[in-house]
Amino acid sequence: MNNRTATYSFVIGATLLFFIASIVLVTSTFFLLGIPVTAVSFWLSVLAALVCLLAMTATFVPLRRPTWLVALLAGLAIVIGGGWYISANTFDLSFDGQTYHQEAIILLTNGWNPVHDAPILKPPGKPIEEMDNKEILSAFHLWINHYAKGPWMLDAVMYKVTNQIEVGKIFNLLLMAASFFLSLAALRTAFPAKKGLAVVLAILAACNPVVVSQATSFYIDGQLGSLVLIICALGYLLLKRYHTWTMLALCSALMLLAQIKFTALVYAVLLGGALLVLFFFCDRQKRWKTVLAWLAASLVITVVVVGYNPYVTNTLAKGHPFYPLAGKGAVDIMTSNSPHDFKDINSLSKLGISLFAQSENIATPKETTLKWPFTFSEQELKVFLAPDVRVAGFGPWFGGAVLLAFLIVLALLFGRERRKALPLLVASIILLITVLINPESWWARYVPQLWLIPLLVTLAGWDAQAALTRYGSRILLAVMLVNMLLVGSAHMLGQRSINAMAEQQLQEIKASNKTMIVDFRHFNANRIRLQEAGIPYIEQKVAEGQEVKGIISSRAIYYLQ
Repeated sequence: MNNRTATYSFVIGATLLFFIASIVLVTSTFFLLGIPVTAVSFWLSVLAALVCLLAMTATFVPLRRPTWLVALLAGLAIVIGGGWYISANTFDLSFDGQTYHQEAIILLTNGWNPVHDAPILKPPGKPIEEMDNKEILSAFHLWINHYAKGPWMLDAVMYKVTNQIEVGKIFNLLLMAASFFLSLAALRTAFPAKKGLAVVLAILAACNPVVVSQATSFYIDGQLGSLVLIICALGYLLLKRYHTWTMLALCSALMLLAQIKFTALVYAVLLGGALLVLFFFCDRQKRWKTVLAWLAASLVITVVVVGYNPYVTNTLAKGHPFYPLAGKGAVDIMTSNSPHDFKDINSLSKLGISLFAQSENIATPKETTLKWPFTFSEQELKVFLAPDVRVAGFGPWFGGAVLLAFLIVLALLFGRERRKALPLLVASIILLITVLINPESWWARYVPQLWLIPLLVTLAGWDAQAALTRYGSRILLAVMLVNMLLVGSAHMLGQRSINAMAEQQLQEIKASNKTMIVDFRHFNANRIRLQEAGIPYIEQKVAEGQEVKGIISSRAIYYLQ
């Protein structure tokens, strides 16, 4: 590292990354050995992270190491303490979070071993609800049995340690912090004279609207966005100056990425492959064989050890590693979740419409509404209360930002500085490929890495000799900043309001000193919230009636007696 900020940021970010990766690696190894989720995974990972911190300090800090250690530990304490406080004092009130995500976490915490134990059985009876005239299949057992389990391992271990399920959301915030520090390390290394710009870009990159909107939920796409940013930053640092610690951090990030969801494994392979190609053509010391060996070992560990369930078990039991979203008996989850006008059009058209449409959380039979770039309404901002906004999910100004970025790219390609801008444009193309291979790239949560492309374009044109390109890059940065603030503030204000309502409801129920008769209606994880609040309840079928009320932000209903 060529400056103190870069060194400090790298060590902080890498330590957080090693801590998280260690939990997943240890827990998945225990699963293979027949050991269920245990707090031992947490404490072994704390020890591993501290050892890595000491070793990296010894490697990268030549002088005043005790002072550095104090500063690094203080920084980690602030990040972890802040993440812990936010997570413990917010509820996940999302649909998926209150259904199969928390249910999976509870099952793992209570001892279910997905490698050795029998799969979770399908609930008896017919589908239990209807929404938008479409039956909601009670297929949560499929997701729990067959989806990747990296985030659930993290959350279950934290639940085991703290006995508070909501604290598990801390890993969203820790990965966001790690992505900020590691991208700052990369930017300060690449542009040592641009301190202010590096900080602003690192904040913008880390505060991806998908990441921010899912920070206090058990949704997993925000973690995907943070890890792709981390991989990009580490990839640059590795190309700039190869080091074993950087390589180890990169492999840890690729492993974590592949454990998030099926498409994330594809992203991990593509990003790892792109880095290998860059080393083959750009590294003068020809270390591509070393990189290949690291990446190959990482892939084996990722799929065979950490990802034994689901990738190996799905292949053996169902004939496809990505079951139930691919292979024989695949489940279609997209038709009912897509706007009606997306039917029978190609994926590129869907993406284009979504970028330039009004931000809405709609599905069939509703249709998208196109709008002028750089406009927004109060109603658009309100939808960002949700963690999974479907149409224009990157924010109301992101379509305009894409237009500006396209014009800047044209100016760079036909200008005199295309050679200088080429590395950043190549990085943008690599990210764009990972976006376009996803047939559902219109939904922001599935391709959070798209957010990074305009930021790379901004950086490419920042010092251009042509005034129009240079000022255009500054305008693009401002547009991205405003867009981030619009989405972030709308989401935080909305979450603050709905969390207050949920807390007040719990207090009122508890103050009544009555027993809660509740029908969870597949929002079964709410029972943990009631238990942690000390509210007695009896679960049974409840019919709609005058005395029946709904649990905030769920389909569960109850009455008091």
